[in-house]
Amino acid sequence: MGRISGISYSCYTGNLKTRRIGSALFSLLFLLLSNGCGTNTEVAQSPFVFLTPVTVPQVYSVQATNPGMDNYFNVIDPLYSINYANYKPNYLLKYFVTNLEPQFVGYNLYITAATPSIAETSTSGGLYLVNGTQPSFPQLAIQDSTTTPVIQRVQNFVPPPGITSFQKCEVYTFTLRALLNSGVLSNQSTPVSRCSSLQPALECGTDTSCNPSYCQDPACIASVQATCSVGTICNPCNYPSVAKIGCPCPSGVLPPGCNL
Repeated sequence: MGRISGISYSCYTGNLKTRRIGSALFSLLFLLLSNGCGTNTEVAQSPFVFLTPVTVPQVYSVQATNPGMDNYFNVIDPLYSINYANYKPNYLLKYFVTNLEPQFVGYNLYITAATPSIAETSTSGGLYLVNGTQPSFPQLAIQDSTTTPVIQRVQNFVPPPGITSFQKCEVYTFTLRALLNSGVLSNQSTPVSRCSSLQPALECGTDTSCNPSYCQDPACIASVQATCSVGTICNPCNYPSVAKIGCPCPSGVLPPGCNL
């Protein structure tokens, strides 16, 4: 205790441990300030993992088959054969192998009676498994090709053992997703919808998805035509002479107006 000019004062030095902690904190603060605290050293302080999305496949074309097309299919599809007594609609699916990922093992096919959402295909809604195991169509990255499409015949809406046939005059939607051996799937391809009948104006009533009433107007506008199946009055065949066996597309031309 001391006294200066009438003011009493006392010195509180604390114990040795307190002084040492304070000194250490001050030294640490000085070190951080002198080294430029917060300055970007341009060196990652922890590793970053970047996930590359799986390449999204695309459906090249989907073609419905018809018993009246046997001669025509001998030309465009030598594998085509049909038993007239057991005829049922089926489809030819064409796609290119475009995935180059080393883990790529093939494509999963999804078939629905309406355009599926990403959530539906993510939960395997409409998944078409030929042998009961994924993928639907085994492929390898070394088979990649953008010139020669792979052709798959899809004979049923639901494959065996719980077989469900395609129904005439119904519209079905097809999408693909690439599968890696880790179980990772790509996003779904652009959905492609096709009527199971090639002559909906002749074969299908107005209560079917292939030939609704608004597709029976020959003066329909372009936006309506784009929603109508090829072979309806609104969206007629480009080749009337071969309408009974489907409407082939000229080279480089896509629907409306052709479904082969």
